[in-house]
Amino acid sequence: MKTEGGVLRKFPLSMRYLHAPDIQQSRIGFVIRKGAGDAVYRNTLRRTLREMFREAKGRFVNPAWVVFEVSDRAAESTRTQFRGSTEFLLASLCGHPA
Repeated sequence: MKTEGGVLRKFPLSMRYLHAPDIQQSRIGFVIRKGAGDAVYRNTLRRTLREMFREAKGRFVNPAWVVFEVSDRAAESTRTQFRGSTEFLLASLCGHPA
């Protein structure tokens, strides 16, 4: 079985992904440490990632397992910058150059 995966980074995110022939549907996971902000802020980041993933997964070239890791310095970015970083990373799984 051949698997293909990798890691892409764009502040304040790292995205790890895995493609394999036995993956039937895309799934998402999160690593958001307490240093990223209070619980309300971390939940906001999680909801944003989940919604953007839901919108993008239908455009993926192949189904993938994706794990987002949010930097402890995420609060230094604006919500617009955070969404832009997320969109940039997800575009690579949609067949667009990252």
